[in-house]
Amino acid sequence: MLNTRRNRYALAFLSAMLLMGCSSVTTAEYQPAMEKALEALLVAERALENASRDKGGHRAEALRHVRAAIRETRKGIRYDNRH
Repeated sequence: MLNTRRNRYALAFLSAMLLMGCSSVTTAEYQPAMEKALEALLVAERALENASRDKGGHRAEALRHVRAAIRETRKGIRYDNRH
């Protein structure tokens, strides 16, 4: 299971890096706290997507908030890499 979890974290991290653009990967400053937060948010997003839908709209609302947090975290990483 640990191997599977590591693989998911690695895949989430690499996907995020590709979405941010290849040029930022090579010049990006290492930001362990932001990257760890992004990985956790991506895992949370996947868990919410896989959860059953009978939650009175709360699962969907949580998913909306997690996706907003993912966008803001990526913006923060990009901002720091440019300044």
